[in-house]
Amino acid sequence: MAVFTTAFVAGALGVASTSLAASVSAFALNAAVGIGVSMLAKQLQKPRSAGQQTNGVNGTLQAGGDVARSFILGRRTTAGSLVYANTWGKAGKTPNAYFTQVIALSDLPIRTISAFWVNGDPVTVDTSDTSYGDWGYPVKEYNTGNNNHMWIKFYDGTQTVADPFLVNTVSSADRPYQNSRVGVGVAYAIVTSQANDELFSGFPTFRFEVQGAPLYDVTKDSSAGGIGPQRWADRSTWGGDGDDLPVVQIYNILRGITYGGAWLYGLQSLTAPRLPYGDWIAQVNKCRVAIDGPSGPEPTYLTGIEVSVDTEISATVESLLTGCQGKLIETGGFYKTRVGEPGAAVYAFSDGDILSTEEQSFTPFFGLADTVNGVSATYPEPAEAWNTKTAPPLYNATFEAQDGNRRLMTSVDLNMVYRSSQVQRIMLSALNEARRARRHTFVLPPQAWVLEPGDIVSFTSNRNGYAAKLFRVDGIADHANLDVTLDLTEVDPSDYDWDQDHDYKPPVFAPLGQVIPPPQLMTGWQVQPAVLYDSAGRPRRPSIEVLYDGDEIDVRAVRVQVQLAESGVIVFDGEMPYGNPATNQNPSAVILNGTFLPNEDYLVRGEFVPFSGRATEWSEWLAVTTPNVLLGADDVYLPGVVEDLQKFVGDATEWIRDGTRQAILDAQRLALTTADQDFGNFTDRQTIRTNVVSQVQTAVAQVTASYTLAIDVATGPTSAIAQQLTTLTASVTDLQTGQAANSQSINLLVASVNTINGQLTAQADAITSINAQVGDISASANFRMSVYAAPSGYSSRIGMEARAGSSGAYRSASLFIDVPSSVSQPTRVAIVADQFSVTNGSNAGQPFIFQSGVLTLNAANIGTVTAGLINGGPGAKMVIDITNGSITVSD
Repeated sequence: MAVFTTAFVAGALGVASTSLAASVSAFALNAAVGIGVSMLAKQLQKPRSAGQQTNGVNGTLQAGGDVARSFILGRRTTAGSLVYANTWGKAGKTPNAYFTQVIALSDLPIRTISAFWVNGDPVTVDTSDTSYGDWGYPVKEYNTGNNNHMWIKFYDGTQTVADPFLVNTVSSADRPYQNSRVGVGVAYAIVTSQANDELFSGFPTFRFEVQGAPLYDVTKDSSAGGIGPQRWADRSTWGGDGDDLPVVQIYNILRGITYGGAWLYGLQSLTAPRLPYGDWIAQVNKCRVAIDGPSGPEPTYLTGIEVSVDTEISATVESLLTGCQGKLIETGGFYKTRVGEPGAAVYAFSDGDILSTEEQSFTPFFGLADTVNGVSATYPEPAEAWNTKTAPPLYNATFEAQDGNRRLMTSVDLNMVYRSSQVQRIMLSALNEARRARRHTFVLPPQAWVLEPGDIVSFTSNRNGYAAKLFRVDGIADHANLDVTLDLTEVDPSDYDWDQDHDYKPPVFAPLGQVIPPPQLMTGWQVQPAVLYDSAGRPRRPSIEVLYDGDEIDVRAVRVQVQLAESGVIVFDGEMPYGNPATNQNPSAVILNGTFLPNEDYLVRGEFVPFSGRATEWSEWLAVTTPNVLLGADDVYLPGVVEDLQKFVGDATEWIRDGTRQAILDAQRLALTTADQDFGNFTDRQTIRTNVVSQVQTAVAQVTASYTLAIDVATGPTSAIAQQLTTLTASVTDLQTGQAANSQSINLLVASVNTINGQLTAQADAITSINAQVGDISASANFRMSVYAAPSGYSSRIGMEARAGSSGAYRSASLFIDVPSSVSQPTRVAIVADQFSVTNGSNAGQPFIFQSGVLTLNAANIGTVTAGLINGGPGAKMVIDITNGSITVSD
């Protein structure tokens, strides 16, 4: 809105009626006045010239230094004019992520912004959200769920300091915004948008519905014949429902629009006495009077206008008069208005009062060129973002028949009227008024001197067939002898009759916003449990497989969300590549590479992600339970550790089980050897044998008990051996059933030294083996110790095994303590059992237990923990997957 000019030509205001002081002929008076009807009726009879300004809706943002200043009266929409714009700030890694525009709405303070459109769509400003501070209020429709992308703030024109957000945040060295830019008297909006390809295809455009400047309403001034506190000299008292009334708006323009003592628009020297308050109060109240509307009673006339200061004052006033079926009357320097239906007659006369000696004229009908019998109108419709709308056309079959069955249409622009009900009321009354063709010009005696243009008179005429017919005085010429020449046009209050139920035609409103296809639904959506395998085909993680149609077009990816079924916490949100619909499998299947708990209930949904950015909808949540795939050895142990341990346990088990059996057999064989040559390189041998046997046989059983002790010692040139074998046996055989039971306890001690490849080696073994068997049920326990030493190496091993079972189904538990000969192998204590536990006996209720691959203990004091997954167990509130770097917290 550029700087306005102070140049104005007084007296440029046009009027609808004329009063002439000089004596004129009837013909001259008729020509001077013209057609004496309302502004709209005149439009019906004569189209507006192409160059005349109409103050239409400003729907396009204006910019540049040559844009004229403007202001808003009443309710109106405007795109405003661009005052300042800049990009600034950073969002994430995006530079210049924000675009701020300063848009001037009115060069006169206004009441408020009542509605807001972005890119033609109505939006909602959340004025309750003050969390953004100086940025302003967020626009709800531009909130993507986790981030807002548009903010607006508003100044009504009464501000006294510059906006701190513009000065301190938006301003840059290239585009500075100084703290001196207050915008005194200017109402403006600050709109900030954050870049988002899905929300904006370019710079956004805006429209603002504005409740215009507070105005002086003479009906609210008790010092000027009204009722109320308003005073012309005190602008702070202005404002109210009169701001939207056309007569109040015209009154303020005639008195002159100023701010801060500076003139802006309108007349500059018209004083209040030249606008008789009694007359203006009556017409303001006629605008305010209630009439039936679509939603109940409503004021008869409301108008709104954005006035550009380079618009002629007469054009602005004429536009406002058009919106209220009004006329502006100037008589001897005084201005009056008449709106709506004619009032009561103030003077009555008949044929006998007319001076027959003076010239007379009578126009009974219009020429065909000036005749209309139908009308259409356009107006700005708020329900369609203030875009121009055509009202339902008005036809009249009676008028058409009177005009020779012709349809004579005309169209008018009601750009200051924004209510469809008011538009249709005006169309009906204006068409009726425009059909009033009777017009008289004649001279009356001095009694008619009291009449003024705009007055209503009653004319009774036998000659013309009038019975108190009403006419409006459209022109007066005073004679020197006090006779008066009058120009009269017929009027009828019934022209303004309105039947809401019969006359009103509800308009059909077009939907606002872009016409877009409905959201695309997810199709073919399925979910099922799945397992993630490693390269060796071993199950490593539980997962979920999703399936969906793979032959859709305009699909870039599929977005998948997974939430815990119990708490609703989202644990996975990612996009799956879609590929080429021509080559995709249908349905497509993807196993999610996410972090999921084993044997857990989840809900899964998906939506297509299009290339075009069109709307899509999520599928329904589908339930799935993940497989019970727990962390395995490969997730916990170093490579090869488990395999080495498994090999050791296998070797050690064979050593204590089969090895013990073989060692005892070798010792028994050695104890039974009688020939010295069987001792090989030994040159001396000594033995001790003790045998004790007890045996009895009865009619029912054969019973045996025995004790054997065999001690052998032998020496040679470079070797020695000492062995003691003790064997105890007991057996019973039931001769009737054939069932046998036996038990055996064996203790073997061996010590030996040998020379192997020229090196001395020393070895010692101690074995205790006990066995018990009844039928096919047996139990055994072995304890074995073995040590070996030589210059080339050493080894030491202790093993215990308890084993029991029957028919090949044996259970065992064992313990091995091992120091291997190779220093590359670790020393070990290995326990092989279904459960390993530690308890101090007095607190057995909280033992240390390792069972089925899971270690359980009540409390631990640990300095450093290296873990893959930390899970609180049943009812856990937090799961930490250190391997994948994720933390899941449930309510």
